[in-house]
Amino acid sequence: MRINISTSISEFDNRTRTEAVKLHISLTFVFKVLAIGISYLLVPLTINYLNIEQYGIWMTLLSIMSWVVFFDIGLGSGMRNKLAEALATNDIKLAKTYVSTAYIAISIIALIFFILLISILPFAPWNKVFNTTTVSNYELLKVVFIIGFFFLFNFVLSLYKQISYAYQQASLATLGQLLLNLFAIITIYLLIHYTSGRLLYLGIGYGLSMILSSLLLTYYFYKKHEEVIPSPRCVDLSKIRDIASLGVKFFIIQMAVLVIFATDNMIITQVLGPEYVTPYNVVWKLFSIVIMGHTILVTPLWSAYTEAYAKGDIKWIRNTLKKLNILMIPIIISVLVLIIFARDIINVWVGPNIRFSYYLVIFMGIYTVIATWNNIYAYFVNGIGRIKLQMYSAIIGGLINIPLSIYFASYLDMGISGVILGTIVSLSLFAIIGPMQSYYILNEQQSGRV
Repeated sequence: MRINISTSISEFDNRTRTEAVKLHISLTFVFKVLAIGISYLLVPLTINYLNIEQYGIWMTLLSIMSWVVFFDIGLGSGMRNKLAEALATNDIKLAKTYVSTAYIAISIIALIFFILLISILPFAPWNKVFNTTTVSNYELLKVVFIIGFFFLFNFVLSLYKQISYAYQQASLATLGQLLLNLFAIITIYLLIHYTSGRLLYLGIGYGLSMILSSLLLTYYFYKKHEEVIPSPRCVDLSKIRDIASLGVKFFIIQMAVLVIFATDNMIITQVLGPEYVTPYNVVWKLFSIVIMGHTILVTPLWSAYTEAYAKGDIKWIRNTLKKLNILMIPIIISVLVLIIFARDIINVWVGPNIRFSYYLVIFMGIYTVIATWNNIYAYFVNGIGRIKLQMYSAIIGGLINIPLSIYFASYLDMGISGVILGTIVSLSLFAIIGPMQSYYILNEQQSGRV
């Protein structure tokens, strides 16, 4: 009997890849459920420690500081793809070079932004930035400095997440979120019992929680993968060009995504007031459970797509996309259930004092469906590095998001509902062209024209 060796190897790769994805989806699900459970407990505890307005300031500050992850100019995502390719060909020396070089490059970027932070801090009108008079400008300055320092430090430490993604071990990043939330809730509990409600104490506690979780998981990852422990001897600055050639496109997408997703709190703070950030974030957090659940499924697929595409396993990619499309049916049903019972759930969860319109709930549901749909195809094109079209659609979305959100919220008097409507419109372009591009690429690859 004749055995087709190439076919056998392909089937083995297929099974191994699928098993790895399933394992880390399972682990990610467990870690994510625990992380979400703790994060939902954090909301009422944090509001109880501060107050509704200070909580709005806190959420706005975290939104601004979340921008730090985009400061790597796409080097993290570019390194992730290049590292996955090196691992697919078993080139460990090249893999270690990519890791070592990425750490040096991102450390330099973090240092530059820290210098900028301490240069700008004393001159910024923080009361106007956060649109508040209840917290002094000096207090806000100290909080921004503390949180900025910790976020930039963690910016370097959290590179382990991109490396673990390249190893198709996505559950490690979710474990990091679980540890952060666990340390944070312990911190909040101690603050409630031993201090008065101050943003500064909360900032210090949250920052230490971030650093501790990242240090623990960085140590854990390199204990298992000593072959890619970064070393100054393996730094090759010429590899930055390889990483950056793809990374710059990721960076442009990240900047556009930053505008679309991370400016909502700031727009609400400036146009309506920080007290409106709280109901917006409570409703967003309720629906985000669907997006987070979907992200659990698609996150391990990014690097799996990289490997499968490099080996020409188009069948596996098609089957995976088909399953994700079918999964949209229960997702839409889940969103409808949340829309119907949103008020009851929030009353039990946070209390009846959080006021919001039903339009906000409906628009948040529509946003959730579009965001999950987009992720199906964004993770595929990200994994294979064909992101130019996504980049253009993200730029267009980023350009129209802020003016649309302000127009809907203020000029059409839609309030916070208008802000999420602006986000919906901004995401709609890729919802159409993302699937079209993905299947065009697969058909092109299968016909042998690539």
